[in-house]
Amino acid sequence: MELKKIVAQYATRNAKGVEIDLENLSKDKKFRSEVVKEVIKKVKEIPHVCIVFPSFKRGEEKNPLGGIINELARSLQIESLVTENLQQVKQLRMPAENVILIKHSFRSGKKLKEQVEELKKLGCNVSVICLIAHSGARVEAFAHDNDVKVDALVYTDEINYL
Repeated sequence: MELKKIVAQYATRNAKGVEIDLENLSKDKKFRSEVVKEVIKKVKEIPHVCIVFPSFKRGEEKNPLGGIINELARSLQIESLVTENLQQVKQLRMPAENVILIKHSFRSGKKLKEQVEELKKLGCNVSVICLIAHSGARVEAFAHDNDVKVDALVYTDEINYL
């Protein structure tokens, strides 16, 4: 997959494991283009979906997801897009039945678990797309433990480092 090769260029190993330079990766036009294609493909599988970017904070100049969110917003033909506050899903003109959380990375899933639970309490069918996940096994375990579909575009434990 092309995305693995692109991400590998921005990956380094250190004592904590694998670190991805998200700021510079998000500026990579090829990366953004490939992410948009993959996300659109996955979004089309779910009818009447609301896309949620919980990590995006308005006004943050160095938000690594900013460029990708803008490209997705222009490219996706969806009914609703929500950033930052999950409670906004409840305030939509048409209630969102299906919600896709888009996360830039997945390491442990601690915060994601809270977000999934909050959306389920609002009555939403939740699925997750992670742009980058550090461990395929952890993603699989998280999906099973939280009864949620989770797709990752790139697993860092599967890429070859340059």
